[in-house]
Amino acid sequence: QPMPSTRLSQKSEPWGRHTMTTFSESKPKPSQPLSQPTPTQPQRPNPSITAISWTGGKDCNLSLLHAHRDPSLDVRYLVVFRVNEKSFLAHPIPFMEAQAKSLGLELLFVDIPQDTNDYMQAYIDGIVNLKVGYGIEVITTGDMDLVGTMERNWMERCCEGASIRVHLPLWKKNREDVLEELLDEGFRIMFSCVKSPFFD
Repeated sequence: QPMPSTRLSQKSEPWGRHTMTTFSESKPKPSQPLSQPTPTQPQRPNPSITAISWTGGKDCNLSLLHAHRDPSLDVRYLVVFRVNEKSFLAHPIPFMEAQAKSLGLELLFVDIPQDTNDYMQAYIDGIVNLKVGYGIEVITTGDMDLVGTMERNWMERCCEGASIRVHLPLWKKNREDVLEELLDEGFRIMFSCVKSPFFD
């Protein structure tokens, strides 16, 4: 049985000028059902601060789109890994700076010493610096398959060593499907470098 509710009422008694506080009991009316408590909605964890491993090309652009649409990720940075004193083998830095400005994202650089004897440790150290300096928790890459004789994804191993998560939205996807997705999403693809003899 529901307990009767207590209603606080004020009324002036005829003796004297004082207002006397009294309590009266009131039972809920059958026609007015008791309201049920609103269930507490589970809180979603905050999205993870994310950086996109950036070369300026179509694959990292598509991986950025996937990350942007993932509600568990908070994309804030583009990060370029480059070896000091060597010719950069991706798109020109000014071009990537223009891309970052257009996207409204900060462009970061991880410089790998040219004379290092341990490239993986140099990458891990650079990722740790991103984690500590910018709070980055996830790195997204446009990698689709293994390179050369590698048995595991390079960035996956490096992020594992730095204790952060890697996000591989294009990993092992069919190449034709990826191309169709780029076209369906309205990407305008410009070839800046091609491999001979396929385009001879």
